[in-house]
Amino acid sequence: MAERGLELLPSALLASIMSELDISSICSIATTCKTLNSCASQILSFLTNFHLLDVAPSVDLLRPLLPPNPYLRSLKVDCKRLNDLSINYLVRPSLHELCLHNCDGFTGDLLSAIGNQCKDLRFVS
Repeated sequence: MAERGLELLPSALLASIMSELDISSICSIATTCKTLNSCASQILSFLTNFHLLDVAPSVDLLRPLLPPNPYLRSLKVDCKRLNDLSINYLVRPSLHELCLHNCDGFTGDLLSAIGNQCKDLRFVS
């Protein structure tokens, strides 16, 4: 019944409200119903900052969270559960800031991809 009520609201209103939340909260509410999941997917496609340091996502979780987004400028992720299979989701040409914590699962391919694809990068940690 609650989902049906959300479907009646304009998606722009839901997006406006959800865009005020942090990434963890957007992810949490996206799991509650199809309407909020769809809205979260739209929001994640236009965020300029994606900071997810309080949860270490797997590559399966990261894939839908980081859709193609030419506006993404800052990416901060706990990489404890990631490896080279997730490089294409992390390395973006639009990035100015990249902070990857707990990168033990990566090889030198990550640094190579950053150097080749992130030409506007100003800060790496």
